[in-house]
Amino acid sequence: MAPTRITTYKTLFAGIIVLLVSAWFAWQYLFDAGAGVKQLSRLITVERRSFSLQVIERGVISPAGISPINSQISSNQAKIVWLVKEGTVVKKDMIVARFDTKPFLDTLQKAEQAFADAKATFMAAEKMLSLQKEEEEGKLEEATRKVEIDRIQADNIFNGAGPLKRKTLEQQLHQEERTLDLARSELEDLDVLLEKGHVSQRERDKAVDKVSTATEQLTVARAELDNFNSYTWPQMQREAQLLVNGAESNLERVKRTAELLIQNREAEVEKSRRNGESKLAALNHAKNEIINCDVLSPTDGILLYPELPRENGRRKIQIGDSVWVGQTFLEVPDTSALIAEIHVREVDVAKVAAGMQAEIEVDAFPGRVFAGAVESVASLAKEDENDGNIRRFYARIRLVGDTDAIHVGMSVTTRIVYREVLDAVAVPHSAIFYHGTQPMVRRKHQDTSHDVPVAVGARGQLWTEILDGIAAGDMVYVEGQ
Repeated sequence: MAPTRITTYKTLFAGIIVLLVSAWFAWQYLFDAGAGVKQLSRLITVERRSFSLQVIERGVISPAGISPINSQISSNQAKIVWLVKEGTVVKKDMIVARFDTKPFLDTLQKAEQAFADAKATFMAAEKMLSLQKEEEEGKLEEATRKVEIDRIQADNIFNGAGPLKRKTLEQQLHQEERTLDLARSELEDLDVLLEKGHVSQRERDKAVDKVSTATEQLTVARAELDNFNSYTWPQMQREAQLLVNGAESNLERVKRTAELLIQNREAEVEKSRRNGESKLAALNHAKNEIINCDVLSPTDGILLYPELPRENGRRKIQIGDSVWVGQTFLEVPDTSALIAEIHVREVDVAKVAAGMQAEIEVDAFPGRVFAGAVESVASLAKEDENDGNIRRFYARIRLVGDTDAIHVGMSVTTRIVYREVLDAVAVPHSAIFYHGTQPMVRRKHQDTSHDVPVAVGARGQLWTEILDGIAAGDMVYVEGQ
């Protein structure tokens, strides 16, 4: 029984030892797992490095610009009668489509006739204006001459005939006064001779009759002069003034009438001119409609047919379709310049700005990197197609350099360099692990290692900047073999 008991004790003791060892390894595993410690096995030397901070996004190659081809015909009357096949390489100003010209030929003929009529009307209006001006100039000359003649007549009345008439009447008055004086003197002489008996009474009576006649004639002459001064002369002056005023008023009336008639003719000419311009514009429009029936490519590229809304849904343009003015029915992408279209996450958009350098890897060319620059970043975000809680901002990266091998639609990975970290203490990402929220590294010290808390800075694609905790030259462990 003794050997059996000893064997049992040995077995029990060995089991206890195994349990203790298992418990220690289990505790160590749980401790490391709880602390988040990575299994670090490779030893590296910490160095100072320079690296780039990048925003990495997937995208697709697109043309830098798409030149739309619109219908320039002002209605949807014309129908497409010919089209260049989609995908054809076209050159600038090459005819890529043609509309039917028949609906516009009748319009052109009518516009030509309307313009010819308007031109004839304009020429007739100009001729009538010229004749009207000649007629009114003749009337003005006649009225001006009448004013001059009446002014001469008035001047004659004021300074010629009127004063002469007064002077004649005054001379007649003086003559009658002298005649009366002579008759009276003769009568006095006869009275003396009659007393002496040298003349007869009859002779004296004749002298008395002469005095009486001379007196009457003097009275008439004085009355005529008074009447002239009081009535005839003022009347002559007034008539002369009215004559001049009338002629001048008639001249002004002729001027106003002439201006009005000429203005009316000028208005007719202007109306005819505007009508002619309108008809000419309609004629040019009709010509342009026919010219626009030939649709030209605005640039070099590959012709594409975009889908258009139709009664039975959306489809590509085809022969027999009508197109509204301004409607884009063909497109020519400008493949001479390419862009990478990406959607930047909301958390990264503040880091990206136009002008930043970018690296572009095309899936079709593994390992080859193409250069680019950020062209624009959208101001408004859109929801992510795969996750409604994520918002993304559309951005364009223009490719620079040789892009002949790249085709539109290729998938790419873009790396936008938004910052350069220069000469900084840096370690690989795998050298960092965490105790709680505290970043740590495992540093080798002599023959042992210690977990050291560190302050991390910028995080690049491969390297993490260390601000404090270790220095260049230190030896640290990283994950992996």
